[in-house]
Amino acid sequence: MVALRSVLAAAGAAATVILCAAMDLARAGGPSDPAFLIFTGTDLWRYGAFFYGGTLWTPAGVDAEGFTLKMLLDGGGYTYWAGDVRANVDATMISASLLPGWRFKRDHLILTVFAGPVVQDYRLTPNDPGSGLHGLYLGAQFSADVWYQPTAMTMTAVNGTFTTIGLTGSLRVAFGYRLLEPAFIGPEIEEIWTTNFEELQFGVHVTGLRTRALEWSASGGWTLTSDQRSGPYLRLGVITRF
Repeated sequence: MVALRSVLAAAGAAATVILCAAMDLARAGGPSDPAFLIFTGTDLWRYGAFFYGGTLWTPAGVDAEGFTLKMLLDGGGYTYWAGDVRANVDATMISASLLPGWRFKRDHLILTVFAGPVVQDYRLTPNDPGSGLHGLYLGAQFSADVWYQPTAMTMTAVNGTFTTIGLTGSLRVAFGYRLLEPAFIGPEIEEIWTTNFEELQFGVHVTGLRTRALEWSASGGWTLTSDQRSGPYLRLGVITRF
């Protein structure tokens, strides 16, 4: 539990620093042609909590087509039942990645793809011999983000990530309708997996809610897990440009 609190504190501190910087930029109003997009947020569910923060740098401008560099730091803790030790295991994870990529724009479609190195550290208490993830790893990470807005009132988002460490990955699909100006509201579904664990989330999201230079997102719903530990989840995020 001490390790868990340390990781959560470190990840939360990093996310707080990024959020404070974003709020300072928001108060300043931001430049007219931003090249950086700063983001931070948290994922909470019944048996864990993760915090993340990072930035996207597009030299031509955050809304332009072309080279994009993504820097991401995330970490947190989670608990799962380990059959090999017949006990609950408290796990912590810290991850850092540097992902060069490219943004493509075609009419109402935006596709951004990334690939690059990732470093992850997993700690388990007590040790779980059956787990494929414990210790420090260096691997590769691939991700893609799709935003499709065929009309001013509708959107579809697809976000996918795959990491060679433990063959972990996630895939999220969301649909939205502009019920609250300027935010989109609609259903989402996400699958998260590793070599010996799978999680499926069903929920509702609010995307694109603006307050000055900050843009907020939130979602919540119900998660089903392969270790039979279902429960609610909550996801919060904020971005700004400068």
